[in-house]
Amino acid sequence: MARKKSFSGGINSLLESTVNESGTEQNAAHGKGKQQKKIGSDSTIASFVIRTDTLEVMRALAYWERKKIKDVLEEAMQQLQTQKGDSMISKALDEYRKHIAEE
Repeated sequence: MARKKSFSGGINSLLESTVNESGTEQNAAHGKGKQQKKIGSDSTIASFVIRTDTLEVMRALAYWERKKIKDVLEEAMQQLQTQKGDSMISKALDEYRKHIAEE
C-alpha cells in the first residue's frame, strides 16, 4: 500500500518519487511511472509492456530449454549486445546516463 500524498506541499510534492511498503520506488515525475526494485547486487525487478506473441515465445523457449524466463531474456539481450557491438553500446549508455542525470 502506497503512502498517502500530502496536498499541502504544492505541485512539487505531487511529482516527487514515492516508495510503497514493498520498497519499490515509483517516479511520478514526467508521467514515466518507472518501477524498479533491487534484488541482490546486480539484479533489479522491472516491469515492461511486451507483445503477447513475444511473451508466448519467451515462455515456450524457457519451457523447452527448462530455463527461467529471465535467463532466456538475459541470453537474448547478450546476443543483441554482441550484435550491436561494444562501441554502439558504450555510446548508448553514455547518452542514456546523461539524459537520466538531467532529470
